[in-house]
Amino acid sequence: MIIGIDAREGAKRQRAGKGEYVYQLVSHIIKHPEHRFVLFLDSDPPSEWQRANVKLVVWKTGALLWQKLMFWYLEICRPVDVYFSTTSLILPAIVRSVPVITALMDFVSFLFPARHDLKAVLLERMWMRPALRYSRKLIAISNNTKQDAIKLFKVNPDKISVIHLAPSLAATEENYPLPYRKIVLGVGTLEPRKNIERLVSAFNQVKAEIRDATLVLVGRWGWQSAGIKGVIAASPVKSDIHVLEDITSAQKPSIYKQAAVLVFPSLYEGFGLPPLEAMAMGVPVITSNVSSLPEIVGDAAIMVNPNSVEAIAGAIKQVLQNPVLAAELKRKGLARAQIFDWETVASQTLAILTGLK
Repeated sequence: MIIGIDAREGAKRQRAGKGEYVYQLVSHIIKHPEHRFVLFLDSDPPSEWQRANVKLVVWKTGALLWQKLMFWYLEICRPVDVYFSTTSLILPAIVRSVPVITALMDFVSFLFPARHDLKAVLLERMWMRPALRYSRKLIAISNNTKQDAIKLFKVNPDKISVIHLAPSLAATEENYPLPYRKIVLGVGTLEPRKNIERLVSAFNQVKAEIRDATLVLVGRWGWQSAGIKGVIAASPVKSDIHVLEDITSAQKPSIYKQAAVLVFPSLYEGFGLPPLEAMAMGVPVITSNVSSLPEIVGDAAIMVNPNSVEAIAGAIKQVLQNPVLAAELKRKGLARAQIFDWETVASQTLAILTGLK
């Protein structure tokens, strides 16, 4: 079978959640030699994607022209038996000649439009309904995302399959030593939905009691980041708050290993990879009790109300001051993370993609 995949996000050097999903999925699914894969890109691919059963189609154009080229290529040439749209809704909404399966990541644009990029909100509101309608099948990355699709758009539950993601850690690790003690780690794009302002406020409270604590934020600055920068600048302990913007996938494991706790107080997630990555590295996790996060961490993390600075601060102090609790969270986290793996993600995804043939 010839399977086409939108692999653009996975080819990026610096990848957030969607990019890691695409990179890991593609890297594992192309290991199935009984199928041929066509990877559609707008930049050069990772070298590991160059395999005998893989064809690379690269159009180094802007996003709009890329979508137009893809539309005509799929409609006229029909180069694949099925097309998997990993991060875009436009092609699933308009392509008819080739069966399309679409990945559903989250519904931030509909549930929290004020906390999401305006351009993304407008595009998703324009294309979501027809994409859901015309896709042959839908793959949701969590049960929470599936339920959101059903509630918001009345999608037939039988049309949606849930395939959880897995820890996304580089096989090759690059040492990245941090000269700090008791690292409170935050990972993710620095934007409003990630709730970084409350995390900084909580750290201010923690620092009043635990003087050797340090807050390290790993992620690129996202949209509407001025508020986050302002809260950091106004912090009385800003000298102990550090933002690491240009961290590669190979450097992340080293940073996780040095953390005393990962704090991920996001207001909404379709999945939430950082807590799972941290658990896989043996790092105690504090996360939100909303959206998909309880589904992912189970009983292996401390869950808090993300709207409460006091709750976030209290949980951080618990972990930093109670080594028995920290050790228990580490043990549970390692066990929990083992039930998620990319080989399973690839096999389950492949079963759905080939099921249309």
